[in-house]
Amino acid sequence: MSIFKDFLLKFRESFKGTKPVIHSVLGNVFSMRVIGNKTHGDLAEIALTEYINEFVEDYSAVHTGKEKFRAKKFEEDISVTNKLTGATFPISIKTYGVGPLQLSTNKDGSMFSHLTEIVSKSEITNSQKIKDILKNPCFFNFSKVNVLPLIYDEKNKTFKIILFDLEKAYNSVSKVTYFPPRKYGKDRETFPIYKFFTADEQYIFEVRYGGAGANALQRGMWTHTENASPFFNEILNGTYQINEPLIKLVSKILVSPREKHEKILDLLRQLNGNS
Repeated sequence: MSIFKDFLLKFRESFKGTKPVIHSVLGNVFSMRVIGNKTHGDLAEIALTEYINEFVEDYSAVHTGKEKFRAKKFEEDISVTNKLTGATFPISIKTYGVGPLQLSTNKDGSMFSHLTEIVSKSEITNSQKIKDILKNPCFFNFSKVNVLPLIYDEKNKTFKIILFDLEKAYNSVSKVTYFPPRKYGKDRETFPIYKFFTADEQYIFEVRYGGAGANALQRGMWTHTENASPFFNEILNGTYQINEPLIKLVSKILVSPREKHEKILDLLRQLNGNS
């Protein structure tokens, strides 16, 4: 069993009880959507780091941070350590609404470049060629990235934590197809995409254009939380409400001096029973 799977066992154990704290944590994170479309993603990394430190037995975590992230070879948002063995591993937190889900940014565009070289503007169904594609380092090394998606449905106020089964996904690929750019608007067009399918045309994942003209949402490996549901394992689900007091608290904290922040921290430690 991998060190990430070992961690997931303890992570799931922390959900036990009639009112698991994780529900409040995720509700707080998704409430940050009220403040901004991107705010909740960064705060999810901080929240999960603190949650692991306080509630996941035998594990500690450190928020990697954006500057450190840019210097990392592999994608990670938090670094987790098993306090019993000393083993440390990265986790990439993905906080997305239901629908398209980016599994990897693939910043160097190596996945798309490799597919362009092998598949070109066509499709491949030869099983050996597909295996060779997925054995290429740009795809094989992605298995070292531990992705933890936190998915929310803003309309219905529901959430779930799901895991993409990469091994099952890779083993299920029977066809890789090139999709050319599509025009939209007067003079705009999408970027090209390579999509991966099973033998019965079940969508699995896709690789988006990764050239110089692409932004973070137009490159890397993507999937879809609904269309690729057979390749996800759910470990938690629930509902949430917008935490209005939290939003108000954040606004008040931002216009308060550091001294008051320290007093608030002391009060929270007392309320939570922490030293």
